[in-house]
Amino acid sequence: MGVVKHQSLRSSVLIYLGFAIGGINTLLLFPVFFSGDQFGLTRIIGDIGVIVVPFCTFSTGLMINRFYPYYAYHLPEKKNDLMGWVVIATLIGLALFFVGTVVFKDLIVRKYVTKSPLLIEYFYFLYPFVTGIVLFSVFESYSWSRHETVAPNFLKELLIRIMTSAIIGLYVFKLISFIVFMWLFSLLYIIALVLLLFYLWRKDLLYFSIRVSSVTSRLYKRMMIYAFSLTSATIFNLLSQNIGALIIASISGLDEAAYMTIATYMAQLIQVPQRSISSIATPIIAQSWKDKNMAKIDEIYKKSSILQLVAALFIFWEIWLNIDDIYRIMPHAYSSAKYLVFFMGVAKIIDMGTGVNQQLLATSRFWRFDLTSATVLVILSIPLNYFLIKKYGMVGSGYSMMISQFVFNGIRLLFIRKRFGLQPFSINTLKAVVASVAIYYISSLLPPLGNPFISIVVHGLLFLVLFGGAILLMQVSEDINHTVAATLRKAGNKVFRRK
Repeated sequence: MGVVKHQSLRSSVLIYLGFAIGGINTLLLFPVFFSGDQFGLTRIIGDIGVIVVPFCTFSTGLMINRFYPYYAYHLPEKKNDLMGWVVIATLIGLALFFVGTVVFKDLIVRKYVTKSPLLIEYFYFLYPFVTGIVLFSVFESYSWSRHETVAPNFLKELLIRIMTSAIIGLYVFKLISFIVFMWLFSLLYIIALVLLLFYLWRKDLLYFSIRVSSVTSRLYKRMMIYAFSLTSATIFNLLSQNIGALIIASISGLDEAAYMTIATYMAQLIQVPQRSISSIATPIIAQSWKDKNMAKIDEIYKKSSILQLVAALFIFWEIWLNIDDIYRIMPHAYSSAKYLVFFMGVAKIIDMGTGVNQQLLATSRFWRFDLTSATVLVILSIPLNYFLIKKYGMVGSGYSMMISQFVFNGIRLLFIRKRFGLQPFSINTLKAVVASVAIYYISSLLPPLGNPFISIVVHGLLFLVLFGGAILLMQVSEDINHTVAATLRKAGNKVFRRK
């Protein structure tokens, strides 16, 4: 778990820097300088891009994580044909997406032309955006399989947000029109893709071969079944997370989708540690399955659960403690999504607290269960989203996500417990939850201050000190205590050397 801990720390720093810049973009710049429809348009294009990634790649990203250890063990670098066939499959998937949007154009127009006409007008920007995000995701997965996680995280989580800030600035100062802004926005992932390919080339990790190797000859049937099965599972999972905005755009318009963007952004902020931990843990779990090292898998499962839970609770209560001040710095209409933040946040805590169960299943011999559980998730989430949004408005999407994630992760927990005898919880799980709730209520006794920025900083620091101290004193996570102790030792050594 040491590799996971140290690399995830570096990745998390990059990701949080990116989220800080993204926070400026999402909470301050987009709501103030763009109309609700314009802001909502960028959100919907982004959501569609995320949803179609597994379709266009046929989930070959997950396949790379699962089967790359076999290729690396049996083949020399330059004869490894895995990435050559993955890229060909991805290009075929992109072609199918382009054809599909043409075939179903009339249906798309009928569904969105009344409430979201801007989406129809600017629909063609989907093509460069989807091309970039799809190909980037393939090489991101390849980088993970080579234990190169920092560079793709830097490009995806930090650089893209910096570039977004830059093009927003160009638009705000009237140096470009909205159409030019959308062109630049749609090309962001293509720029990141080019830089990632250059990085892999410089590291001497970029080789392509389409000469069928002995490994491909032996494993291609298993790989195809694995990839196609997980394509459905991944699409279902992403649909469950992103369908709410598409339904809201269809029922209420792009401005409501923009309000939902703020809530979704804050919920995604909670999930940042999960993204860095899972990207690093996945190839290690895959290798552990190959080596039949159940002790290692159990260790990662348990430690990832408590690490993710502590991080999720900390970020969630920091946000909720300051929620009114956060909305005070935005146009008032955006505060209509306040309680959506709460229920989406609870859903993320449920998901993160159960550890790397998706990665554990997807790389195991029972990977087909990933499809089964994802099917249950989408069967729940799509009708729940539709009917709860119809009845309760935006907050209905939060209800749907919370219910769906509880059932979804509960099913996976039970399956992993039955098949492998593994479960991620301990008494430390209860300690973390109780401590976070108690410290939230203590921190909320401090009244709001006049300036929202000062109020956020003061309340945030108070919660950080109290919650951080409680976690360390109760020794909830061995990794957290060791990391803090090591950091303090390094800082102390630097101080003494200066003296």
